[in-house]
Amino acid sequence: MAKITIDGNTREVADGTLILEAAMEQGIDIPTFCYMARLAPLASCRMCLVEIEGQGKLQPSCATTVADGMVVRTDTPLVAETRKSMLELLLANHPLDCPVCDKSGECELQDQVFEYGAGEARFQDQKRVFYSKDIDLNPVIIFNAQRCIQCQRCVRICEEVVGAVALGTVEKGMDTKVTGFENSLAGCDHCGNCIEVCPVGALMSTPYRYKARPWDLKETDTICPYCGTGCHLSISVRDGQLSRVRSKYETGVNGETLCVKGRFGIDFIDGDNRLRTPLVRKEGGLTAVSWEEAAAFIAERADGAIEKGGSGLGGLASPRLNNESLYLFQKLMRTAFRTNSIDSSSRWSAAGPGAYQSLEGLFGGLYARRSLHQVLEADCILILGATVTDETPVTEYMVRGVARSRGTKLFIASARPSRLDSEAISSLRFVPGAEAYLLSALLNGIEGAEKTFANMGALKKSLLKAAKTPPPEFGEFLEKARTAFGAAESVTLLIGADLLRSPGAAAALSMVHGLGRVLDALGKRAEVQFLFDRPNQMGAWELGVLPGLLPGWRPVGDAAVRAPFEEAWGASLPADSGADFRRMLERSEAGKMDVLYVAGSDPLLSYPDGGLVESALSKARLLIVQDAFMTGTARLADVVLPAATFAEEPGTFTNNEGKVQELRPIRRPAFESKPNAEIFALVAEALGRDLGPVSPDAVFAEIAHLVPSYRGLSRDGLGDDGSYTRPFAEENGGDLDDPPLAAPRRTKGLELVTGDSMFHSGYLSGNSPVLGNLSAKAYVEMNPDAAAGLELADGSGVVVRSSHGEMKARLKLNKRFPAGVVFVPDNFADARLNRLLKHGEYPCPVEVQRE
Repeated sequence: MAKITIDGNTREVADGTLILEAAMEQGIDIPTFCYMARLAPLASCRMCLVEIEGQGKLQPSCATTVADGMVVRTDTPLVAETRKSMLELLLANHPLDCPVCDKSGECELQDQVFEYGAGEARFQDQKRVFYSKDIDLNPVIIFNAQRCIQCQRCVRICEEVVGAVALGTVEKGMDTKVTGFENSLAGCDHCGNCIEVCPVGALMSTPYRYKARPWDLKETDTICPYCGTGCHLSISVRDGQLSRVRSKYETGVNGETLCVKGRFGIDFIDGDNRLRTPLVRKEGGLTAVSWEEAAAFIAERADGAIEKGGSGLGGLASPRLNNESLYLFQKLMRTAFRTNSIDSSSRWSAAGPGAYQSLEGLFGGLYARRSLHQVLEADCILILGATVTDETPVTEYMVRGVARSRGTKLFIASARPSRLDSEAISSLRFVPGAEAYLLSALLNGIEGAEKTFANMGALKKSLLKAAKTPPPEFGEFLEKARTAFGAAESVTLLIGADLLRSPGAAAALSMVHGLGRVLDALGKRAEVQFLFDRPNQMGAWELGVLPGLLPGWRPVGDAAVRAPFEEAWGASLPADSGADFRRMLERSEAGKMDVLYVAGSDPLLSYPDGGLVESALSKARLLIVQDAFMTGTARLADVVLPAATFAEEPGTFTNNEGKVQELRPIRRPAFESKPNAEIFALVAEALGRDLGPVSPDAVFAEIAHLVPSYRGLSRDGLGDDGSYTRPFAEENGGDLDDPPLAAPRRTKGLELVTGDSMFHSGYLSGNSPVLGNLSAKAYVEMNPDAAAGLELADGSGVVVRSSHGEMKARLKLNKRFPAGVVFVPDNFADARLNRLLKHGEYPCPVEVQRE
């Protein structure tokens, strides 16, 4: 610790603290332009100069660390005069166009000139002009070079945090200018973080330009609806219309950063496909009706099926719905429709009941329900089955930060490359399906692991049975990972959604649990978090949107488990385990599905068996679709119920950290749409059931009462940053699971994988005009050498063909892609990628040919 005196106030601060940070802790304001907490010091703006006793000249407080006995003065006449001079120099070339500048009213240069400036300018020379007009760097970022004050925040956040290195500087001194390659940022992430950190109006948002002044806007803080990172958003509206989305400095898990989807993709709420009124199928077509008529139609068609009972009823809800809606959905299905056939993902046909059983054990104790920032403080991090650059970009920013600042040993194993590969000790590309083998080989090779559990010998035999020796690329990765894990005191496992697409998902999840237990037995701190690419997958699972499991991961077949729910809900519950979505589709295809209720999901687009899902949905006797948009599934429905978007109803999400965060609406539901909770109550009432109070406060209170991991929480007590759920059970003892292992295999041809892209995430982003402009068509991504062998060129039209179907798209070459892997994003409705896929066949063998 160092004792330092600033403006007469003496305190002790940690060694290595910057003078600027020490002053902030004491509430002393030192102006700066170039400083940001998460960026390396630059000391270019010279606004933060201070006097230090014993030193002959002023020192930049943003780049000078404290020393014991140091005496600092921040408000002397010399300091004040220097600040005036620096501002005068900046204004000498800065255009005085505040009335037309988008930054006016929240411009840091404006604020500092008012606070510290001279009040009049002495420079009369003609101002420097770089360009006669603004430059469109890409479709969402526009650049006015004359306004730039050379703080280089944009350059540094792009390189140090985002990792894109799309911006740089040329020339020097007052002639320095920020630029992209050939004055373009066409190849950047389009995340807009450079706009967010720009202190002036040099970098501006094209969608927001000339729309409003800050004082015209009503701003609402809420949570991003795209992935499970749980980023804070500040959404601004003017006269009820979306104007912009910002991220506030050092707020939430994301701080001032967002990805392109979070910053520019929220305009989906005003997409052209918004449903306006309830629809009922009459004489072969969907006809607009009242809410009362739609509810009566459901009651008339569903009553007989409910009375008959059996396995002909089921429901699918999206993990994009909030906690309250998901909880009410499973309550509606169990009490009114009398079924436990409930699921919350249409993308993982291979996961199945075995995977859900493995998840229950994982979430019970090993899962880290705390800040991702804290979880990333581990000595080693393994990212498995995740392409974080595209799926959870802000998480990627944080991982990059700890890898660079703390020297954390990072290992990545996935089918697709990510920008974090350059930060990793070792990266492994492999075809999905070998995750369990990789984890088993890793835990069996850690020094001392053989003594941790009695059945370690059996696990070793299973590993050798699968493959006596791992492939060379596995061997190199495993050798480095075993050494690092063995020496580490703490290990974090970050698991991506790709693992759940794999046919070996159940075995892989079991081995994730096993690796964590082995590390724990060796005296290491082992923690797991998922990197879900949907905002509320954890909430959906924990609140019982699963076949056979009530909220809190409790088996519905146990009468003692059902009892408190039956008492609270005033209804007896079915005891059968229910069907997952795959089995619901099979029953529908066989003509045995009387009612299928789909809320917020488009399985026609997302389910990985396009032939089955289209046929099965059309054969359901009553298909109810509740959504904000006219999806492909809605077009097949018998009843379509228009629902509010995330921005039009209150509620909560449970993010990847297990943190419950509050969603705040920015406006009333559009057109005749209703909040999801109100729709569920309406349907229940039509069926003669009462769901009870459906206000967000009442539903959350019921969740906190019945679900162990949510006990002690209340919506009023969440605060701006949210509150963490807690493990619902202690870690079980006994031997490790010994699941069957699939050996790593080399691809003999090309194999298709899918998932999110940088600009899209399911059908939701397809309704965003801005994201649609950035990436309008599906594409096929593959390795250049593999393409050359097929005589295919970058940008050429190709046909991707499997044994089940084919699609056409443009080719995009990526030299970091593994040779045998082909990637196509799964969100483009016109491509219908899922027609190429078949249940249990992932990745899918394909051929790629010139169109």
